[in-house]
Amino acid sequence: MGRLLVLLVALGLTVGGCRRSSEEAGTGGRTRIVFKFQPLWGDPKPFRELLAQYERANPDVELVTEALPNSSDLAHQFFLTSLQGGATDFDVLVADVVWVPEFARAGWVADLSEDFPPERLRQEFLPGPVDAVVMNGRTYAVPWYVDVGVLYYRTDLVPRAPRTYEELRRFTRDAMAKTPGIQGYVWQGRQYEGLTCNVYEAIWGHGGQSLGADGRVLLETEPAREALAYLHGLIADGLSPQTVTGFGEEESRRVFQEGRAVFMRNWPYAWSEAQAEGSPIRGKVGIAPLPTKDGQPGWGTLGGWQLAVNAHVSPARRKAAARLIAHLTSPEANRVLALHYARNPPRMALYDDPELRAEEPFIAGLKEALVRARPRPVTPYYLLIADVLQSEFSAAVAGLRTPEVALTRAQKQVDHLTGEQPPEEE
Repeated sequence: MGRLLVLLVALGLTVGGCRRSSEEAGTGGRTRIVFKFQPLWGDPKPFRELLAQYERANPDVELVTEALPNSSDLAHQFFLTSLQGGATDFDVLVADVVWVPEFARAGWVADLSEDFPPERLRQEFLPGPVDAVVMNGRTYAVPWYVDVGVLYYRTDLVPRAPRTYEELRRFTRDAMAKTPGIQGYVWQGRQYEGLTCNVYEAIWGHGGQSLGADGRVLLETEPAREALAYLHGLIADGLSPQTVTGFGEEESRRVFQEGRAVFMRNWPYAWSEAQAEGSPIRGKVGIAPLPTKDGQPGWGTLGGWQLAVNAHVSPARRKAAARLIAHLTSPEANRVLALHYARNPPRMALYDDPELRAEEPFIAGLKEALVRARPRPVTPYYLLIADVLQSEFSAAVAGLRTPEVALTRAQKQVDHLTGEQPPEEE
């Protein structure tokens, strides 16, 4: 999603004379803090001004900003290596939604509960992002901007967005029968994290949960079996192309945007591409929550980025870092990121903001889907189990294993990696 105009920064962003980081005190006796983040896309001026506002309000702080690679995997590896080694050369860091439990359990990110009480976060922010940053009643990060899986549909080919899986199948069959050569439903079926997002959305849509009451990752369940059978069935019945098992976000988007598919599951970024001048489907696309088994609005997978504080830095730097996070996650900062960088706000009230609704009606219209967004299993072991989930989910979707066999294998491996034990039978 977003306005892909220019790269905000190639290797870093300088604000108010900021220099590259060191562990020395700031000039003039000021406290120096370093903000590590992934570059935004768009005109850099609004974000520079946002950072400059912080410096003007905190004359005792010297702010240094350093950009990370856009690759999530590379950024995670950087933080993993640095924080594990006790690095103190940065203070505020961005964290993917699945990193926070891992970093919190390891003691690498500071407890921010005093500055950002969980109760206040739950009052002001969307529920899914808060669930991803609050663990055991303590706050370890603050949502910066969010994302969610949604359903795209061709308004010229189907009567409305399907509410149930059966409607999705029926609408797809009817549209394919009336439009020879068109494909049905495209989604992310390649063996990678995008597939895991699609599978969890189907699990939730069949009434399942990610975690048990004891925190155990739940895989060997009836909703999970139904979810994998549903996804494999789409391919087996020809409603999704066989090639979907090699699709990521961009492969799905290209097929849909070229007018070659009826439905698509993707992230909100694809909307601006679909509506771009010259797009074959411009003005012919709708967006809706994902369908479910019983017709409730679906639960899309939560995506997005959070801001956290390096637990290794001094108390003075922690305080300055917390003030920076408060500034960058404020309603005004949410508005700036939405209006200038098309980043979805995590604050609930912004979706009723008159300026946002007038200038970015698409973002404002995502409120229902974002309210229902759910994180993947919130566990400090998520990065350890991700490969297992991807491998077994892929095998089931492709028909190499039955859902039952794949989920039994996945549950056994995940229990071993997390140290969990299956519940004893009564």
